[in-house]
Amino acid sequence: MMTVLGCITGQHDLRLVAVAAVICTFGSWTMVRLFGRAAAADRRERAAWLVLSAFVSGALIWCTHFVAMIGYEPGLPVGFDPVLTIVSLLVAMFGSGIGFAIAAIKARAAPMVGGAVIGLSITVMHYIGMFAYRVQGTVTWDGSYLLASILIATVFAAAASHVALGGRPVGSRSYLATTLFVIAITGLHFTGMTAFQVSPMAIDGPFADPDALTALAFSVAIVGLFIVGSGFATSFIDDQARATAADALANMSNGLAMVSADGTVTLVNQRVHKLFDLGEGEIAAGMSLTRYLEVIGRRAGWSRERIDRLRHEHETWIAFGSKAETELDVGGGTVLSLLCQPMARGGAILTYEDVTQARLAFRDALTGLGNRRMFVRSIEDALARGQAVMLMIDLDRFKSVNDSLGHGAGDTLLKEVSARIRSLLQSGEEAFRFGGDEFAVLLPEPGERAGALAADIVAAVSRRFQIEANLVDIACSIGIAEAAPQDDAPRLEGKADLALYAAKNGGRNRFETYRESMQEAKAEKQLLEHELAQAVACGQFELHYQPILNLPGRTLGGFEALLRWRHPQHGLMSPDDFAFAAESCGLWPAIGGFAIDAVCRQAAAWPDEIALWIDVSPAHLRSGTLTAHLTRAIARYRIRPSRIGIEIAQSALIEADPEMTETLASLRAFGIRVMLDGFGVGAFSPAYLRRLGLDGVKIDPGFFACGQGDGDADPIVRAFLAMNRELGIATAAGGVLEESQLQTLIEAGCVRAQGDRFCAPLEAGEADAYLEAALRRKEFQAA
Repeated sequence: MMTVLGCITGQHDLRLVAVAAVICTFGSWTMVRLFGRAAAADRRERAAWLVLSAFVSGALIWCTHFVAMIGYEPGLPVGFDPVLTIVSLLVAMFGSGIGFAIAAIKARAAPMVGGAVIGLSITVMHYIGMFAYRVQGTVTWDGSYLLASILIATVFAAAASHVALGGRPVGSRSYLATTLFVIAITGLHFTGMTAFQVSPMAIDGPFADPDALTALAFSVAIVGLFIVGSGFATSFIDDQARATAADALANMSNGLAMVSADGTVTLVNQRVHKLFDLGEGEIAAGMSLTRYLEVIGRRAGWSRERIDRLRHEHETWIAFGSKAETELDVGGGTVLSLLCQPMARGGAILTYEDVTQARLAFRDALTGLGNRRMFVRSIEDALARGQAVMLMIDLDRFKSVNDSLGHGAGDTLLKEVSARIRSLLQSGEEAFRFGGDEFAVLLPEPGERAGALAADIVAAVSRRFQIEANLVDIACSIGIAEAAPQDDAPRLEGKADLALYAAKNGGRNRFETYRESMQEAKAEKQLLEHELAQAVACGQFELHYQPILNLPGRTLGGFEALLRWRHPQHGLMSPDDFAFAAESCGLWPAIGGFAIDAVCRQAAAWPDEIALWIDVSPAHLRSGTLTAHLTRAIARYRIRPSRIGIEIAQSALIEADPEMTETLASLRAFGIRVMLDGFGVGAFSPAYLRRLGLDGVKIDPGFFACGQGDGDADPIVRAFLAMNRELGIATAAGGVLEESQLQTLIEAGCVRAQGDRFCAPLEAGEADAYLEAALRRKEFQAA
């Protein structure tokens, strides 16, 4: 022991020893945090966390060794073999990664085995580094110290891994695991250096200047601390996000559990424990779905047969991505409603709601209308009589009202809608509220009455509502279905739902009557949704690029990235052909995430002055994933945020709720530009433009195309552009086809334009050539 201490104090530059100690301590603490996070993640996330853990741990191990190695003072000229030095770094990273992967396996001995592998990788890294060390003398080794160094690294790394994964690495466990890793790394190094003996001998070689080596040591230390700091920052940000999510989950009124595609429970909130009367820790993230259901089943007093049946149902729902709803009797007269919602990347979210009181009644507490249970009873009675007509009603734009004015105003609006529907009913007709903004009406017999009533309801709901001090405009879509002799209640409801889907797909604020051809449309929609899922999995989407020209000089200012689907049978398809299906099946966030990643990757490949714009769908904006997709892609490809702009359809911003508005504001604060797309379709308030704080507005072709032969159009365009200049909002134009249109826009002060008048959308390779030509002709000006 004294010999090792003598080696440290007598044969090392203590300044560099102190630097190495700082790297080792901070890095080990960060490594323990990342290691614990990787072990707790599900299979999809674990690989990413393991890669980050390996990268950070390899960097800290190697940097500690290298800085301390340079601090070693044999009193002779020294140097390093660059190839072996790099090999030692790679060994540290790959060896740590393998060790972490083994330690994360769900087995009792796995943490210690994985830790031992990490210790051995530290050992191999150190002695490869020693072979890379060139000194003007002969080298001998003390076998006892060499063996001791190997044992120190292996034993202490195994112990550190065991402590880190023996429970969540927080508090004293985290500090103990960090200490053990520090001992493993530094103990190996300095014991190994004690085993290293040098006898001077005149040997020629490429030896380095001592001052240069010292400078190199500090440079390596800075880089190492930066890498470790990046890992720590990632872990810290993730912890904060999870803490916020945990607070939200803990205060939910409903129970919530999340299950991954491989059947692992990845999240469960405290409300689930209360609803099933479970003790702390009886269910937890990381357990299998089978074990989870067995625990709650035993607590609820279910039979083995019932538990197995429920397990099979859950596995079927998850495997087929099905949305399902059922009720669970959990004893003591308590009834829970279970809703299984599939997730886009596989797996499902299970939500539990105590519906004990609601089950005892057949009336909707808010509106006084019949609830779904009463509807089921009524429709079964009507079908038993042989006649029934159903109207399925869904409110349009209700969510934006609910989000902007609050749930109290939303409830008031639902009561007002219910009153208007009820006032239109005749004897024998019944109205129901299914929940949320879904309503239904049952008519006792077929005929023209159904269409007339649907038209009256559409008109009634379209009339403005006075909600406290606010004037509210909403609409509704209605599907009508008449029962056939062979229909049961689910089939009739399915027909009405198809008709409702057709009404929404046809523009909303209207009604549709069920036709048999809608079954074909449903099959086509299901096929399209299936093909879309395959397209996402197989990478069939691509981006085309349409040049954007600065006005009036007509110089290239950037490109708009346009999403295209290269369908195996139908060829190139634009979003107009599949957007509604992608939105209805929840694939837009995944498709939009691909598009954002692709456009940022292309931006990184092009000169830094090139700006790119991309359309963002309303579904992606509402999904809550847009900010993460943009910020991660920008960070991944290391581009300036101001090079990326997003275009949001006017229809989406008209219905923008506070959450969407906040999302746009946060993106602009990050540096991403936001533009309103398609201005001129419908009404839009200038005051709302100011409140949204947009960077720009792109006017719809119809807004200026009508200028051909319309003497009043040009003054309108000029007035609008003048207003935007006063608001500090840039105006662009899309879809320019004629030179006369372009002249009108230039005279009115439009700053950018695009359209087939200049260039049709180009594939990526063609866009490269277009850009090169513009740069060669010096016809480029950063937008």
